[in-house]
Amino acid sequence: MVPRPGPVHGAYPLQDLPSRARSPMLAWLQAWWVCAPHPTAARNRRFLRDVRQARQAWAGLSTEARAQQHQALRVSLGSKGLTEALSARCFGLLTLVVLEQMGFELHDVQLLAGWWMLGQRLAEMATGEGKTLTVLLTAATAAMAGIPVHVLTANDYLARRDAEQLGPIYAALGLKVAYVTASSTPAERKQAYQADVVHVTAKEVAFDHLRDRAARTVGDLDAMVLRGLCMAVVDEADSILIDEACTPLILARAADLNEAGQRYRLALFLARKLQADVDYVCSPDMQVRITEAGQARLSQLGEGMQGAWRWRRYRHEQVSCALQALHVFRKDVHYLVRDEAIHIIDDTTGRLAVGRAWSRGLHQMIAIKEGVPPQPENETLTQTSYQSFFPRYLRLAGLSGTLYEDRAEMLRVYGLPTCKVPLRVPSRREVLGTRIVDMASQKWALVVERARAEAARGRPVLIGTDSVADSDAVARALTLMGVPHQVLNARQDEALGQQEQSVVAQAGQAGRITVATHMAGRGTDVHLSDEAIANGGLHVINTNLNRSRRIDRQLMGRCARQGMPGSCETILSWEDACWREWTGSGLLGLAVRGAKAGLGGTYLKRWLCAHAQMEAEARSRRRRWGMLLTESLMARHLAMAGREDWA
Repeated sequence: MVPRPGPVHGAYPLQDLPSRARSPMLAWLQAWWVCAPHPTAARNRRFLRDVRQARQAWAGLSTEARAQQHQALRVSLGSKGLTEALSARCFGLLTLVVLEQMGFELHDVQLLAGWWMLGQRLAEMATGEGKTLTVLLTAATAAMAGIPVHVLTANDYLARRDAEQLGPIYAALGLKVAYVTASSTPAERKQAYQADVVHVTAKEVAFDHLRDRAARTVGDLDAMVLRGLCMAVVDEADSILIDEACTPLILARAADLNEAGQRYRLALFLARKLQADVDYVCSPDMQVRITEAGQARLSQLGEGMQGAWRWRRYRHEQVSCALQALHVFRKDVHYLVRDEAIHIIDDTTGRLAVGRAWSRGLHQMIAIKEGVPPQPENETLTQTSYQSFFPRYLRLAGLSGTLYEDRAEMLRVYGLPTCKVPLRVPSRREVLGTRIVDMASQKWALVVERARAEAARGRPVLIGTDSVADSDAVARALTLMGVPHQVLNARQDEALGQQEQSVVAQAGQAGRITVATHMAGRGTDVHLSDEAIANGGLHVINTNLNRSRRIDRQLMGRCARQGMPGSCETILSWEDACWREWTGSGLLGLAVRGAKAGLGGTYLKRWLCAHAQMEAEARSRRRRWGMLLTESLMARHLAMAGREDWA
């Protein structure tokens, strides 16, 4: 049945949160039993054959006949649903329209991935294989059936870019396309969501849903902007559905700052009186633990205080938050200071997280630490997370270049199977391996040396870093050596204009060196010049062991796209934070000490890198699953109490 607003699904279609087993294995089996099966090779061949036949039939029609058949197809899709035969006919029309409007010939891998997603699946599609047009196939077909479609992207820049670039194709199909960004007003949002296809970031549509819930609670139906949660196609699905899954989405309003400001300053004052490794300990997972000696010290400092400060638990919570602000969160790594405000840097994308703020006073304490005016404290109205929000869509699909490693979690949490799309042409990527030096200064010197060597050969070079601070360190080293380069990080985010687009456009020129954070890992295709291709293509240098192997794969995927030449390498140092945060004192810690001493050679280093990342990924999975169970239990208790579910 086609999910759309109407008498069957109601004026605001969405589905209840599914019940999940407490055991991850049982939850996986539960999802596997009901999910869409993997399409067989025979079905894939039959579908591609039907698409080719449909395209020939469409091409042989006159303009008037095509318009009539087009309307008939829309009626059939709306009444019969997204059947295989009707989807093939629609794809045949789409391939013809894309060729007429953009001059691009869609390939079999794009057709298969688009069809798989129509069946509520995830598709892993390599970088450069044409994910944007693949999403178009899925979104346009569903929209022709009358389903309101949300195409969810990683940032506002991509949402606006894709909506504008694909606008002529949607118009030729009789469909309306719009986009929503963080700067859109409520009136603009309501108008945009009336379109057949809306390009929007996941964060914006999630908060619009929360605002709709708040408006419905008070009976203000005119303030609601969405038409329900009918269908979502998630681009860069692993980033949104996994990397940001634990980020709480909190709808809040500003509270009084005067009393809170005094509390923040007093907490920071007390935190500065404590001694590191005696009164408190900072753990690798960015948490602070106050020791018994620290508790005694706080009790001594708190003598004579008034109000809530007399309570041990209150002092502990406030001072712990202040210690995090002082010693855990770092400028140019976790946040930027700009325009007398603190702006969070998303640790997955490397971009500014516009509109996001830390809770429990942490954001305000960091502002005070940096000497900028703290913003008003927020009072929570309602909240959710992506793990609870996306399962509410009646139809959900997505794709990314790196999904297969986390296919079990995608199935367990979202009920979506993952299909791997084959490469259109064999990869020519040359992987040069990993080199680890003793000190960070040696790492940056080696990075500069390798970048200069490859640029001298006439190849473009992309240096990937983990943070703004690291990108600045590489830029300084390149400047000292007199090496021309360009930098792409959160300082050049979309809020500053079209700097990002300009930097990316030049990154594929022969001899060009570009230093970038994870911003260059998603949605930014580096187009190589003919000279650069002739000289060996793009060379990528990764300077950090990321928390997920998928992030490394995204960066490496910038080179050797679509069968072009390219190479990649990883350069690390033993002073990098990853060894301290992930390895600890167990077997991995022993392996680090052995590798530093020169034991094991290349094999031990390769084993160590792989298992350190596996440990980091396992910690993240445990944290996400624990959070998901907590949300499910809370939703169940609220439902039993007769209240609306909270997510």
